[in-house]
Amino acid sequence: MGHTVITFLGVRPNKTEYEYQGKTYTGEVFAEAMREFLEFDRMLVFVTEEAKKESWPVLQKHNDPRIQEVLIPTGESETEVWEIFDTVIQHVPEGEEVTFDITHGLRSIPFLVFLFAAYLRSAKQVKIRSILYGAFELRKREGNQSRPAPVFDLSKFTTMLEWINATDQFIQTGDAYRLAALLEEVKQQKKAAETLKNVSQAALLCQPLTLMKKANELEPDLNKAADSFSTTSQPFKVLSKRILDTFSAFALREPLKNPQQFLEREWKLIQWYREHGQLIQALTLAREFLLDFIYYKLKNSIDLKRRERMKMERALSGLEQLMINQKKTNRASDQNQDESSNGQVCTPEDLNPYGRQIHDQWENWEDIACLYSELGQVRNQLNHAEHQADAMKLRKIKQKAEENLDQLHKLLVDMQFLTIPPQEQPCTSSPSSANNPSLT
Repeated sequence: MGHTVITFLGVRPNKTEYEYQGKTYTGEVFAEAMREFLEFDRMLVFVTEEAKKESWPVLQKHNDPRIQEVLIPTGESETEVWEIFDTVIQHVPEGEEVTFDITHGLRSIPFLVFLFAAYLRSAKQVKIRSILYGAFELRKREGNQSRPAPVFDLSKFTTMLEWINATDQFIQTGDAYRLAALLEEVKQQKKAAETLKNVSQAALLCQPLTLMKKANELEPDLNKAADSFSTTSQPFKVLSKRILDTFSAFALREPLKNPQQFLEREWKLIQWYREHGQLIQALTLAREFLLDFIYYKLKNSIDLKRRERMKMERALSGLEQLMINQKKTNRASDQNQDESSNGQVCTPEDLNPYGRQIHDQWENWEDIACLYSELGQVRNQLNHAEHQADAMKLRKIKQKAEENLDQLHKLLVDMQFLTIPPQEQPCTSSPSSANNPSLT
């Protein structure tokens, strides 16, 4: 694609000297000077009816086929401002390289140009080469000597919108790839970019241990990156603070060596997933968190070895089966029926040592078994991606997920891990849930 210059004409031509990259150029309008120092394929000159009459002839006299006139309204109403916006956007093809000139034109033009730049970059993958401003009011006269009006390139300021949007995306979704891409443009910022990507990937893929370790590196890496920004370091430090205010809550250098802190950060991460609508991650982590929490209450540590993990899973699934079979037995007794032929009834003696300990020592063992069952059901509904004949409807899945997270919150309050009680939700586990083939 080519290079397009977009300029706006005012209504009062004034012969002026402009200094650009150490050289002086003269023009009655800034676009006339740009014609001398810029290489371009076409120049779109946006003019009102009055500017067309008063200033357009300055450029027209050059008979340059690259220079094209585009008529716009004066912007006297919101409707006309939108018309200007639409006109500019329509004249810029996808993938074009663009230089904007904001020297002349209406006072609203500089504001609009920054919006043009942000929109075109996002919607049409346009590359903004520069945003030039010939500062007519800064020319000086000292005795017989005059200083030309300096020309500033303000294009770097358009990247602030990108930084803000990319930072907001990371904080709201955990996706830092746009933010990392901006940092990777400078060598001294590559370490921060890599750390952000690691934190992002760990958050998106629900890898809490990696997230905690990498979040611990965020502050020093972001501070080093800020130092390399020179004059723009302060805005970046403000954005960095927003990132740290969110993700520092998850930071932990050695997670499994600090099980209490590990559980606290896991719970915060579950809450963060929930608050940001990431229910798959929230439910996936919630079920693992429940295993971690029960293991910690029993052993005062957390062990991720597969053998220990399976013992705890069998303990909780055994408690679930015990609870369901006891309900069946009670119903059969009430109805004077013998259901023993339907299968062996589980007794506390059938539980593994962890299950027996929970059953004998914790009054709320049924609540734990019920919650473990429901977390598994809803998590599997989400992870099977609706590929089940009896898949829950979308609304039901969300409702059940929210109920399960509230139940987990209540359990943590009851067991004195948390102090703020949630809105109470009843456990709705049914006997048939134990036979759900998708339950793991």
